[in-house]
Amino acid sequence: MSHIHLPDGILPIAWWLGGYIATFIILLLILHKMNRFEATSRIPRVAMAAAFMLIAMSVPLGFIPIHLSMAVLTGIIVGPGLGFVAVFIVNFILSLVGHGGITIVGLNTIVIGAEVLVGAYLFRSFVRNFSPARAAFFSVVPAVILSLVLMVGIVGATAGYGEALPVCEHDHSHEHDHEHDNSHRYEKEHEYVKQNGKEDDRHHVHDHISDHNQDYNNSDGSNDGELNEIIQDVHIFTLTGWGALGVILLSGLVLEAGVTSLIVRYVNSIRPDMISAIGVNDINYFEDHNSERFED
Repeated sequence: MSHIHLPDGILPIAWWLGGYIATFIILLLILHKMNRFEATSRIPRVAMAAAFMLIAMSVPLGFIPIHLSMAVLTGIIVGPGLGFVAVFIVNFILSLVGHGGITIVGLNTIVIGAEVLVGAYLFRSFVRNFSPARAAFFSVVPAVILSLVLMVGIVGATAGYGEALPVCEHDHSHEHDHEHDNSHRYEKEHEYVKQNGKEDDRHHVHDHISDHNQDYNNSDGSNDGELNEIIQDVHIFTLTGWGALGVILLSGLVLEAGVTSLIVRYVNSIRPDMISAIGVNDINYFEDHNSERFED
């Protein structure tokens, strides 16, 4: 739900470069502190979780304009550290197929990686008092809300809050109308310059078009009036505006939590060791596992 879909060239270099630097620092810390046996034994799980997350983030739901991420599920199955690594791999692959620019990979990893980390650690806490399925549901809700806040904050501070909305049809229509109006205006003003033959008018036309383009580029939905106007274009079923936006976000949140809960319940019924390994302290679990293997 909280994946940033902006193409390359939108975010300032300081933002996307900072995202890459922060991501690589976190990856280095995770890999440095990771137990070698833990990493080796969970590689198949990481591949499975990453593949499932890749499919979920690539396929929109259809009836609501969002897609699931299954990020918390990844953290539950493989642990928070390897879950963060899987998020980076998935985001990099998605960027190669146009699902967000290559420069957005770092920030996307921070946003969805935060969802993995928070969700996995909350699950470890909740599973002591609830069943794994309920613990998974309760873990997804705050984790997804956190990642949504991070995504909206990043996109709003750089490209405008309108770009953070779950639907973007209005952006394309506005851009098309702008290009059409600008082309028509240029033709009329160019004809005027051709008839009068004044160089000063030619410079005036250039300056006027440049100012108009600048004004359009700066109108990114960051002001309240334009943001409200953009939100009014959001619709689902018979609802429009803020009501539709609320239904979309709530539906996505419930679906993400519900699907994660059902999968955790199923996995726990056939492979409870995959869940119990995350529900307790990982280091103690693998140390006990190693000691039992050596004693046998």
